[in-house]
Amino acid sequence: MHERRWMPSPPGLSGGILGILDKTAAWLVVVGLGLLAAVIFLQVVARYALNAPTVWSEELAISIFVWVSMLAIPLGLRRGEHLTLDFVIKRFSGTVAKVAAIGIAALTVLMFSILVWLTVQLLPAAERQLLAGIAGGLGIQAKVSWVYAAVIVGGALSVVFSVERAVLFARGRIETLVEDADQQVIEQLEAEADGRPQGPAAGI
Repeated sequence: MHERRWMPSPPGLSGGILGILDKTAAWLVVVGLGLLAAVIFLQVVARYALNAPTVWSEELAISIFVWVSMLAIPLGLRRGEHLTLDFVIKRFSGTVAKVAAIGIAALTVLMFSILVWLTVQLLPAAERQLLAGIAGGLGIQAKVSWVYAAVIVGGALSVVFSVERAVLFARGRIETLVEDADQQVIEQLEAEADGRPQGPAAGI
C-alpha cells in the first residue's frame, strides 16, 4: 500500500535542496491563496455588509496576489506545465527536437535573468515608497520593494528550475521538457481504468 504524502516531489526531478525549495514555494503558494481568499472575503463583507470599506484590504490582496503568482511560475516551470506553442516542435524528432527544446529553455533562463536584473535596479526607488493603504490602515510600514522582491525571488527560482529541468532532459532523466497537462490527465485516467502503471506523457 502506497503512502500518500503532502506535496510530493515531481517525478523524475532531483530532490535535495531543490526539492526543499520546491516544497517551500508550494506551501507558500497554498498559504498565500488562503490569505488572499480571507482578505477578499473581509473586503466584501466590510464594503457591502457593514458599509465600512477598509483602506488596506485591496492593496494587501494585490501584494499577496503578486507573491502567489511569482512563486507559482517556477513551480509550473519545474513540472513543465506552462502552456507552449509546440506545433513546430512536434514536427521534429530525436536530436533536433532535443536541441530545440533546450534552446527554448535557454531563452526562458535568459528572459527571467533579465527580469530579475531589471527589478533589482528598481529596488532603491521602491524602498523609498510606502504602500499607503497598508501603512495607513494597519500601521505597518510596508514598502513597495516588498512586492518587487516577489519578482526577484520568483524569477531566480524560475532560472534555477529551468536549468535543472533542461539538464535532466538532456541526460535522459526525464522524457519531456514541457508536459501536456491535458494528455497527462487522460493517460492517468486510462491507466487507472486499466489497472496498469502510469508513465510519463509523450512528446515535448
